[in-house]
Amino acid sequence: MFFMMRRHYGDWLLACLMLGIVLGTAAVNLAGSGFLGQGGMAGILLTGSVLAGGRRSWELIRAAAVQRLGETALLWGMGRLPAGRLWCCCAALYAGCSAAAVLSMFTWEKGMMGLPLYLGSVMPQALFYIPLWLFLAGSAESRMKVPVRYILAGAALLAAGIFCEGAVNPWIFRQISAF
Repeated sequence: MFFMMRRHYGDWLLACLMLGIVLGTAAVNLAGSGFLGQGGMAGILLTGSVLAGGRRSWELIRAAAVQRLGETALLWGMGRLPAGRLWCCCAALYAGCSAAAVLSMFTWEKGMMGLPLYLGSVMPQALFYIPLWLFLAGSAESRMKVPVRYILAGAALLAAGIFCEGAVNPWIFRQISAF
């Protein structure tokens, strides 16, 4: 905690995110074809399930809801701990690693179409998740009472992100795959 007092907390979050991006990219590029093949298979499975549409869209919404509710609860809980800011920096490092690894795998598997597929798979819901998660990370270690309107706004952002992940992403994948 002492090391974080010399700099602004937001600077530490951004530095951890950037370090995660570098480490995630390096890990995928240095891991070899075995790891990339596994990631490519994950991309194929994701694309195949998304392109199926229909009933699978509800399955995607349910799966996204379980995962994102858990992640948001975990981030909120980490922020309540005495070392909440440190844990949120660790979460930013993990987020950077994950995002970079997924982008690297999409690019390896799909070439130039990897970037549009990646953006289509993360951008719609990120517009809703990022403000919520930044608020939770920003409130780490503070003992403030959160007004009900913030809780309702956070729930609405989370629900909109989950909807985008399960319903908008399949449409984007269908549009990109048509090319």
